[in-house]
Amino acid sequence: MKKLMLLVFCFSTFFFYACDQKQISNLRIMSYNIRHGQGMDNVLDLSRAADIIKLQAPDLCALQEIDNYCLRSDSLGQTEYLADEAGMTGTFGKFMSYEGGEYGMATLSSKPLISVKNLKLPDGKYEPRSSLIHEVQIAKGCAILFVNVHFDWINDSEGELSRLNQAKALLKYIDAKEHAVIITGDFNCTPDSPTMNYFKENGFEFINKGVDSMSFQGTEKAEIDHIIFRRTNRINIEAKRIMLLDEPLVSDHRPLIAELEITF
Repeated sequence: MKKLMLLVFCFSTFFFYACDQKQISNLRIMSYNIRHGQGMDNVLDLSRAADIIKLQAPDLCALQEIDNYCLRSDSLGQTEYLADEAGMTGTFGKFMSYEGGEYGMATLSSKPLISVKNLKLPDGKYEPRSSLIHEVQIAKGCAILFVNVHFDWINDSEGELSRLNQAKALLKYIDAKEHAVIITGDFNCTPDSPTMNYFKENGFEFINKGVDSMSFQGTEKAEIDHIIFRRTNRINIEAKRIMLLDEPLVSDHRPLIAELEITF
């Protein structure tokens, strides 16, 4: 009887100890506005962006300014091309019809996708907008939302209000999901803007890039590409590293890379 009680006690102790253990998954995130493949030298060459993505080997890659069979980019399905080159799954989110095709954004993933949503957002002043939202299986028993954004680009008070309204529409959808969330992309606003402050007020953590923070390298340099995240009680996210790559030719934006640790 004593041996049986001891066996039950040992098994129970092991069971509760095992259940209390946390699992860790490392995640490499990339965000890149590729300017539909047209470089700062005005040469259209999508292979240059593809080479950067392959070299960085992200788990999840958010791409902005993507053409889908548009005349200006040789009627190429850019999402399919980049996904094939990187050996990843690609999804395209349409903003609008353009030059015989479609213009929008794309996400590449090496992780299994549970669902995909191209969420309609309030229109910008000159262009419609949406957000590409994926429920991603990070590991067995752990799914998060990975959100790709490209907010309105107008640089005045009207544009600021437009971006804020787009952020509010996005969060209304996200809040109903109750998932841990990573949002990345071209926010078209600086860290101290009303839009970014709105995200911070709603529990999102902004990953500080440090001194080398200018992600847009056009005529007026600016920090407008970001990676932010929000945890849940069950899923914790920690930023381990963030960097902007020195790529002055391929696009007017620099590739943004972050290494995150997911604990669940």
